[in-house]
Amino acid sequence: MVGGIVESLIAASREIAAAKAKGAAKAKRGRGRSASHAADGALWRALTARVAPLLAQRGAQARLGRELGVSRQQIYAYFKSRTAAPDAERVLRLIVWLALAEAEAAQKAKPSAKVKS
Repeated sequence: MVGGIVESLIAASREIAAAKAKGAAKAKRGRGRSASHAADGALWRALTARVAPLLAQRGAQARLGRELGVSRQQIYAYFKSRTAAPDAERVLRLIVWLALAEAEAAQKAKPSAKVKS
């Protein structure tokens, strides 16, 4: 599963590089925002697209918040309203959480092998 996450991030990174090479990537600047605000980046969008389905379950935002050391409301700000972005340490912890959660979901989705006697 980690390979899937890495592949998604690599594809998004290549998309950014291609856009910058064409001169199409213009930074949005405004009050209190840097040119490379994480919530605007293609890599962050790719990561949030992978996380979003896992947050649909009841209590998932609170569980992820406990894992990252932030509140459920902060998770909402990261992934739903996109008014905030986590720091680098939390992004790395998020990637690990995502890999484990996707592996667990894949394991649950596999049909169990029934042994005939």
